[in-house]
Amino acid sequence: MTTPIRFQMTFDGHSYAVAMDERDVTAHVAAVDMHADPHDLPRVVLHLRPTTTWPTQLDTLARVEVGVPPEPGNAAVAFLEALDPLELERAALARMDLENVPGGGTAAVLRQLAEWARGA
Repeated sequence: MTTPIRFQMTFDGHSYAVAMDERDVTAHVAAVDMHADPHDLPRVVLHLRPTTTWPTQLDTLARVEVGVPPEPGNAAVAFLEALDPLELERAALARMDLENVPGGGTAAVLRQLAEWARGA
């Protein structure tokens, strides 16, 4: 686990400034992703600007994530826990594509969940 560092981001109405441990790194940063859980330190991912020379002059501790999609587990749990089981069952049984075959009811439930997850 990395040591927590001080992260600061300010906005003056026109542009952002980003600093880590009071060192301005704005020129190196193309984008910032931040995720905060109620009982943990925020996780900040800095997307670096492409430079004409590599490596860029940025010397700091960071948790690096390259091409790793976010884990959907927590979002899936929150989505599923918010559902009313009776409402889901009624919606699945009322589907026009419900099939009377082994696994047909489960397939209808899964299709219904997928539609609700997409906001349909």
